[in-house]
Amino acid sequence: MYQLSTRHGDSFNSLVDELFADFFHRANVPAARQTTAAAVSRARMDVLDKGGNYEVKVDLPGIRKDDIHVGIEGARVSINAESKDSSETKNGTNGDKILYSERYTTSYARSFELPAEVTEEGADARFEDGVLTLSLPKRAPTVSKRIAVK
Repeated sequence: MYQLSTRHGDSFNSLVDELFADFFHRANVPAARQTTAAAVSRARMDVLDKGGNYEVKVDLPGIRKDDIHVGIEGARVSINAESKDSSETKNGTNGDKILYSERYTTSYARSFELPAEVTEEGADARFEDGVLTLSLPKRAPTVSKRIAVK
């Protein structure tokens, strides 16, 4: 049997809301008018210094490689990815009404600065099994030269 417990400071309305929320949850009735906005998630990432280049590994589960955007500007790297998915559950044969339909949107975004500037020349990006691997060559440091005044 289910127990009702009252807490000090709770109002009657919150107790009733809690009771009905539990009822709908137990009966597997989808909550009406319940909306959830897709939030941008911070993708998990590892950055390794390999001497002449940086290797960046970013976990992007459920993303297709066409939906990944990588930008490089000096030492700043930005990664954005978005996936849209939907599913339907039907009951019975053709012509039945859809009883349940759901849409998913997943967004990832990371922007970070590396210790040294990188160049796009020779950069490599691979996406395999939900993991984006970037190989970003370090930009050769500019050597300042003195000019002799005559």
